[in-house]
Amino acid sequence: MSEALLYEGVIEEIIYQNDETGFMIANLNTHEDYICIKGTLPFIKSGDRLRVSGKLEIHPIYGEQLTVQYLEHVKPKEREELYKYLSSGVIKGIGEATAQLMIQAFGDSALEVIHENPERLLEIPGIGPKKLEQIVLSYKEQYELRDFIMYFQNLNITVHMAMKIYRKYGLEAIEKIETNPYILADEISGIGFKFADQMAQKMGIESKSPFRIASGILYILNKEAGSGNSFLGKKALCYLTERELGIPSDLVDQMIAELAVKGDVQVEQIQPEADGSGDEITDLAVYLPTLYFAEQQVALKLVKLMMMNNQPLQTFVDGFIEEYQEERGILLGEKQKLAVAKALENGVFVITGGPGTGKTTIINTVINAFEVQGKKVLLAAPTGRAAKRMTEATQRESKTIHRLLEFQGDMEFQRNDQNPLEADVIIIDEISMVDILLMYRLLDAIKEGSHLILVGDSDQLPSVGPGSVLKEILESSVIPSVCLDEIYRQSETSLIAENAHKINRGEAPVLNKKDKDFFFISHTKADQILKEIEALVTDRLPNYYGFNAMEDLQILAPMKGTGVGVDALNTMLQSVLNPESPEKGEKKIGYKLFRRGDKVMQIKNNYNIDWTNRFGEEGKGVFNGDIGFITMIDEVYREITVVFDQEKEVVYDYASLDELALAYAVTVHKSQGSEFKVVIMPVSYGPPMLMSRNILYTAITRARELVVLVGDKKYLNHMIHQTHEERRLSNLKGRLVHFKKVWETLADQSD
Repeated sequence: MSEALLYEGVIEEIIYQNDETGFMIANLNTHEDYICIKGTLPFIKSGDRLRVSGKLEIHPIYGEQLTVQYLEHVKPKEREELYKYLSSGVIKGIGEATAQLMIQAFGDSALEVIHENPERLLEIPGIGPKKLEQIVLSYKEQYELRDFIMYFQNLNITVHMAMKIYRKYGLEAIEKIETNPYILADEISGIGFKFADQMAQKMGIESKSPFRIASGILYILNKEAGSGNSFLGKKALCYLTERELGIPSDLVDQMIAELAVKGDVQVEQIQPEADGSGDEITDLAVYLPTLYFAEQQVALKLVKLMMMNNQPLQTFVDGFIEEYQEERGILLGEKQKLAVAKALENGVFVITGGPGTGKTTIINTVINAFEVQGKKVLLAAPTGRAAKRMTEATQRESKTIHRLLEFQGDMEFQRNDQNPLEADVIIIDEISMVDILLMYRLLDAIKEGSHLILVGDSDQLPSVGPGSVLKEILESSVIPSVCLDEIYRQSETSLIAENAHKINRGEAPVLNKKDKDFFFISHTKADQILKEIEALVTDRLPNYYGFNAMEDLQILAPMKGTGVGVDALNTMLQSVLNPESPEKGEKKIGYKLFRRGDKVMQIKNNYNIDWTNRFGEEGKGVFNGDIGFITMIDEVYREITVVFDQEKEVVYDYASLDELALAYAVTVHKSQGSEFKVVIMPVSYGPPMLMSRNILYTAITRARELVVLVGDKKYLNHMIHQTHEERRLSNLKGRLVHFKKVWETLADQSD
């Protein structure tokens, strides 16, 4: 029984298959007998011809099984077998009809054509350049990747992650990684420094290796950027790296200097107040180069736009506002009139205010005022949902910032300083969501002399990405701004805007008034809160109020974990809103289970993924926070199709599914820029940093028609009074002040 045995045959039936690990149990038809085989057998499909060897074992339940130690993929020998193989879907892009056409055209040489002359496939009807690329890549997966993947599995890297590595580096990956395994942490999404470090130890890399120290420093800086910080003090960076790597801090200090010389980090003296303390600081700031450059350019470009385009227009403004009010039958408040005047007069202007304070009214008034003067106005917002809401409010086209800048993939934009936006005025809504990197790209595409108007709510949570763009612009006092604080959109039947402002002032909200739109349902235990939310989404809100549970309702939670966090809520909501059914496809990837019909969210920026929309337009990029629905799960092609914002269709291969998560419930942070008819939020114990006023405020301001809070009132009161907000490490404010002084000095000298 211990002797290695050799078999050749065709996979007749797959009994079990784990796409994450590549482990499989299957029946192999040798034409003489059926052999049950098991082992790590990535990319094997029914119809594959294999030559395998291994050792027979007796399973107590399933009997004889061959544990595979060696595997070789054998090309189909007979034409019938070739057709069965090609039509099985084992190669993406080839189905039954295409397989038949290929065999008619190329006979028994069909596979050789794919391997040696793939461009000849363009002779087959229905195969264009895009499908050809898909076929060739899939074919490589079947043949070239097996040894490659087995190598990485010996290092405990999953099949999916090995695929990502292959697509990044090709077959040169093994040589690159054996030289420096830490490039995986630096360049491959989903492989963190700690995992790469474990690999390096297995490969015998020394703990004091320069590769390890350099990668550790960049890992800490990237981790801090993920927490919103644009830089880290050198002392803090040395301490954190020393603790992470277990090496002396002098080695870290030396490597920071080497990285600075090579340009892999940027080091400069921290200016007073750059860390928010207001004290003189002797430490050095260490930046990732992209964040340093972006922060510098944002400050410089904002000051240039502001200083080069200031025109007093009071006479025009007074006449326009009077006529506009008369035409529209509205009456603007004094601050609203001031906001309109300043927006027209200044090259850069910021309008802030909470819900119901008339920001939309101001945007519409400003647009009309510019258009009366013959100016071209462009509108944009950070997310698809925010852009759609802006379109509805203004009756003019609004785009996402990425689409406005004609995003090309790989963080490249068609619109830039060499090809600026053709507009006199650019208005950006939900500016609190914009991080320092996207702000730089936007400003890079705005030509001198244009007006830039930024609109947002300074009390919302900051951007997911690094920096505090809106907050520091306001704090610098360099860019003129108006804060609207009077509630205009407050009908007798609505409490949402009123309560948002009460909470922002630290006051208790008005709850549970009959026929109102703001409710609190009291429960103290996690299981009770879950049951209450289940009843709301499956019964009370759909049946009594007519809301669509999938489209209109959004559950927001402060955190992912805990008994009422996003993870527990999504498990429960998936089971009741989109239960298992024989008609629906399913795919389990790790701990995630996806089902056709599921509501899902993109959880990381993917700048290169393709999309198409219902108008036949094509583009690239799906971004952190985009919400959509799974419309297809294709086991043959190993793909899941998601439609975002009801029109943008994206196809994910299984290796990319770590970018998706269920979105029946999402964190409050992920909801930024979105608006939903109904927001339901559990209120229970959670980490102190997430139990804060701005989390609660952001959640309830996402609702348009109804807010339902479910939980313990003591935690609601705690959130209202918890105002601590961790200051992000960023120096946009200091740079704005600096560049304004430089500009004024140069202006004085020229006079």
